[in-house]
Amino acid sequence: MKLPFIGIVSLLAFGCCWITTDAAPQQRASSCGYDSCTPSKPGVINVHVVPHTHDDVGWLKTVDQYYYGSKTGYQRAGVQYIIDSVIKELVKDPARRFIYVEMAFFSQWWQEQTEEKKAVVKQLVEEGRLEFINGGWCMNDEAGTHYNDIIDQMTWGMRFLNDTFGECGRPKIGWQIDPFGHSREQASIFASMGFDGVFFGRIDWVDRTQRKAKKEMEMIWHTSNSPGEPNSIFTGIFYEHYSAPNGFCFDVVCRDEPFIDSPRSADYNVVKKVKDLEAHIKAKALSYSTSNIMLTMGDDFNYMSADMNFKNMDKMIRYTNELASGVNLFYSTPSCYVKAINNEAGSRPWPTKTDDFFPYSNDPHAYWTGYFTSRPAYKGTVRKANTFLQSCKQLHSLAGQSAGGQNLIDSLRRSMGEAQHHDAVAGTEKEHVSQDYRLRLHDSLVDCQKDVGNSFSQLLPIGSQALPPQEFCLHLNVSQCAITESSSRFVTTVYNPRSHEVTTYVRLPVMNGVYTVLDPDGSELIVQLVPLVNAALRSIETERPKSSATHELVFQAASIPALGHKTFYIVKSSARHGQQHSTITSSRERQSTTVRMAEAGERIAVSNGKLSVNFDANGLIESVVVDGVTVMMSQNLMWYAGMNEGNANSIFDDRPSGAYVFRPNGTDATPISTQATLIVQTGALVSEVYQQFSDWASQVVRVYKGQSDVEIEWTVGPIPVGDGIGKEIVSRVTTQIPSGGRFYTDSNGRQTLLRRRDFRPTWTLDVTEPVSGNYYPINSHIYVTDSEQNAGAVLALVNDRSQGGTSLKDGQIELMVHRRLLYDDHFGVGEPLNEPGDGPGLVVRGTHYLLVNPSLAGNHPVSLIRPLAQQMFMRPWMSFSATSLSFTNWKNNFRTEKSGLRAPLPDNVHILTLEPWRDGTHLLRLEHVYDIGEHSTLSEPVTLILDDLLADYTITSAVETTLGANQWASESSRLPWTTADANHQQPLKKVSSKTRQSSGKTSVTLLPMEIRTFIIQMTPK
Repeated sequence: MKLPFIGIVSLLAFGCCWITTDAAPQQRASSCGYDSCTPSKPGVINVHVVPHTHDDVGWLKTVDQYYYGSKTGYQRAGVQYIIDSVIKELVKDPARRFIYVEMAFFSQWWQEQTEEKKAVVKQLVEEGRLEFINGGWCMNDEAGTHYNDIIDQMTWGMRFLNDTFGECGRPKIGWQIDPFGHSREQASIFASMGFDGVFFGRIDWVDRTQRKAKKEMEMIWHTSNSPGEPNSIFTGIFYEHYSAPNGFCFDVVCRDEPFIDSPRSADYNVVKKVKDLEAHIKAKALSYSTSNIMLTMGDDFNYMSADMNFKNMDKMIRYTNELASGVNLFYSTPSCYVKAINNEAGSRPWPTKTDDFFPYSNDPHAYWTGYFTSRPAYKGTVRKANTFLQSCKQLHSLAGQSAGGQNLIDSLRRSMGEAQHHDAVAGTEKEHVSQDYRLRLHDSLVDCQKDVGNSFSQLLPIGSQALPPQEFCLHLNVSQCAITESSSRFVTTVYNPRSHEVTTYVRLPVMNGVYTVLDPDGSELIVQLVPLVNAALRSIETERPKSSATHELVFQAASIPALGHKTFYIVKSSARHGQQHSTITSSRERQSTTVRMAEAGERIAVSNGKLSVNFDANGLIESVVVDGVTVMMSQNLMWYAGMNEGNANSIFDDRPSGAYVFRPNGTDATPISTQATLIVQTGALVSEVYQQFSDWASQVVRVYKGQSDVEIEWTVGPIPVGDGIGKEIVSRVTTQIPSGGRFYTDSNGRQTLLRRRDFRPTWTLDVTEPVSGNYYPINSHIYVTDSEQNAGAVLALVNDRSQGGTSLKDGQIELMVHRRLLYDDHFGVGEPLNEPGDGPGLVVRGTHYLLVNPSLAGNHPVSLIRPLAQQMFMRPWMSFSATSLSFTNWKNNFRTEKSGLRAPLPDNVHILTLEPWRDGTHLLRLEHVYDIGEHSTLSEPVTLILDDLLADYTITSAVETTLGANQWASESSRLPWTTADANHQQPLKKVSSKTRQSSGKTSVTLLPMEIRTFIIQMTPK
């Protein structure tokens, strides 16, 4: 179905419901895309000259410093001048081309332009001379990012392009040229966005060498366990880096010689430069399987004086075509390159790949696996901010707020987009840049808090009272919240952003006392008052805002509705006139926690009825008992000594650990301590053991009533480096499970991939770094099991932020939680990873869920892990209000419980996105959260009825788009490719899910691991 480009409404769905094209993917009115490509010539090497700039959204300078070109002492780079200069040069010659990637910068530049300049740029886009590649807010990292965040930042960038340029602004190619390794889930996302290909430069140096020799620098990447075209994508790897060939960088920041073409000049160099380029082209062509190759002409922040670049590239193309033999140079783009090789290859089968490109190494001792954990506090903040962003967007839609009033949400959309950059959440930026990222994200969180307050003010009131201001506590992880500490009567609203009912335990910092907690029905809940351990408070005092809390109030928030809230009314009691002292004493006893210091050599255990955790005489975990079966294990916090910079003759041998690289000085970690002092706290709801390993490392091992997992809350820092040794801290769990060298890790929090120790699936590994060479990015979970037939035991850790992880021995898994290093690793950032925090060093606190099951009994391990991973990823968010109202008055004036859904969704379905879009429409994404074979029933396709999905609204129109919400799914058409492998169709064909209308209802079927995206209209019921 073709829609007008602008101004006319079109019937989109259901035969009765209308949507304006302004809210929809826009259509093309000009010749662009593949229609604008220069055709290749037969019988020669066709060289696609691709001018580009790589503009980091923060790295050595902040986002604003890069845009405005300030702080040149860090780097000479100004993005506004790059775009200004490129536009001027493109206008001069219709043959010239340029590609641009980062919408965080381009959108800012666009807002500053005159209407006349905008018209010029639109014409360049419509003629294919300026092409947008990738199209996200940034070029995101692929290791430390969650798939939810990747999709959001890509969508936000592509929405700007769609709104501004229509179809001609729609990217067709992924351009991940600088991230430090590449994930299968990222490629799957690109495929689902309708991309025809993806290019990148960084793969392992041995893998690149072997691929060059085999002519396998280009392939079809199968990115899912489900067969078919939607899950596969053409993938190209650069011959070397993404920069210009040696000797051909014509940028103002380069030192290569320009083309000197006056024969009268003593420096005349045309013949020599043409010969050098011809030799490079023909050597490069030997590694690729068609007559087309790509010549990337650009680098970091190139083209501030684009006349220098284009004048010399014009000469390079002209003279090479005149003087060289068998080559044809022309300006091009990555999409035109993909189209050319697709045309040429026809039905010739391409090699395939099914795993990923982690870990990345560019020399024998430089495994870029340290950044999986670098800047762990910021990584944790980004993950929490995603939960709040989803909650903020959901509530805005459910409250029926104006779709035009999204500026507060937009603030967090932008900051979260910046945070996904491959030098932001990756932790590879300079310290002052990291501080700027944190400030921008904090300010945007405050903006979204205001939007949530506005939403609640519409959703909650049912009486004459106005809703009191909502307050938010961003420091609950360090037991600080002003309103819960100072108020004797307050209300806690717990919002659940998941699509199923959730039961969770709430922990609120309070002063000592007796507390009454009422649920929405007025029933008094069992509560427990857990003392804050003084040693734990001292360990975080430099990171903890001023707080008077002495305890944490714990209670169970049961059955919080899907996309909904429950309100809990909390009162701190005191001995008032006429109240029996015995009543207060009795309540205090019921709520109290038994606290004792374990004696030296004492073996202790804590239990919740389902499982028990046993500690040995040294205060370390020695076993976990599940359903009466004992699993022997050990768990400890340990440290690797980071390799220091010495006096070796080669940087390869002398490579230190740094922001990017993890290189331990040795092959095993050292325990921080072989003994821990224990404080045991037991009560009605939770029993926990506080383990003190040193004055800078501790953890709390918790078992909550009714839970089947063990919660481990670790606190590490400031890491001591006074001995001149950088340290990298891991949490290691060891069992006797015979895992056979196999372990499993997630891909960006979604798919699960098999890993084999000291092994790569597609090339031969020479083990030069036995520890760091086996590290992988963990965004959600890592596990080992003793059986591929789902009959044995499983050990898993579920984490709350991106971390590096591995299994170095059978039955063992570890996650790196913190690192502090004293040397730069010489990959550009120019400073050690030595975070000061708010004092002598950064203190970090985080959470792992430890899952042990002695007998899978036919269940797939992931069937046990996914519910925990979902729980960790999308935890409920809380807001608070002080009140003088009685419980009855509060309940009479405000909704104390409500779901945004008519009914909870099936256990295998999650609403990934519900957010306001444009002109009264909303964006809805539904995802199937299980993969093929992970569960006997939940891995099957599932069908939903959309119309009555929501409690208060009828979905009157739902039109499916690609994953990026910038093209109708019915109009998405990707280039066909043929592969030779037997496991996938040849040529690749689409395996489609269904959208059907029956009896006036619209049903949607989701296949395993499928995400489907819709632009919807909702009308109140």
